[in-house]
Amino acid sequence: MRLLMACWREAAVKSVPVAFVLMVTDFVNDGFTWESVGGALVFRPLCWGAMTLGWAAFGVRSLRRRARTAGIALTGAALDERQRHVLRPVRVSDGWQERVREQLVASERAFLVAEKGREEIHFRWRPWRGKQSVWGSLSFGAPSGDVVLDVRDGEGLRGAAALGRGSAFAAVCQMAGATGLEAAPLVEEHPTGREAGAGTGALVKEPPTAYDRPIG
Repeated sequence: MRLLMACWREAAVKSVPVAFVLMVTDFVNDGFTWESVGGALVFRPLCWGAMTLGWAAFGVRSLRRRARTAGIALTGAALDERQRHVLRPVRVSDGWQERVREQLVASERAFLVAEKGREEIHFRWRPWRGKQSVWGSLSFGAPSGDVVLDVRDGEGLRGAAALGRGSAFAAVCQMAGATGLEAAPLVEEHPTGREAGAGTGALVKEPPTAYDRPIG
């Protein structure tokens, strides 16, 4: 419900200019009569609310489908511009880190890939069809063996269902699918500071400082 309300607010903000233009058009065509004023103050807000709620529901459905496919929990934080998730390979075997690197580089959505040693990769990722992209970093956590995926939203991204938000979360889900990673269970002793007792796929509680400034 929290995510739906957040998407509803985004949809309402985006549709305000259209609603204002329609209201002014009604006044110009019908004049300032009691009937036109009543329609503008009662009927049109109801229609506007129903339309934006449907728009928001479509956005939530899009994010839920992506989260289910990637095995990542969908919470109200899915609209945050920065997403930090702890993942691990679906199948652990020799050379799995190298396979994750190769699969990331091979994706058509990834570009400007730069490795910082063998334990960290920085890159840009296109979550949608356009050229706009998000900043991303992937680091292999030692000694736990988990993968910390850090994604920051870029500028001009249309977001889930064109709401303007949710691009970073959608990118996380896409990267997880492209590299064969899934959400890791949480433990209190984990060096990345994950919240103890939280559910699978929760966000990292204390972000590491290695990715404070994007490169590229």
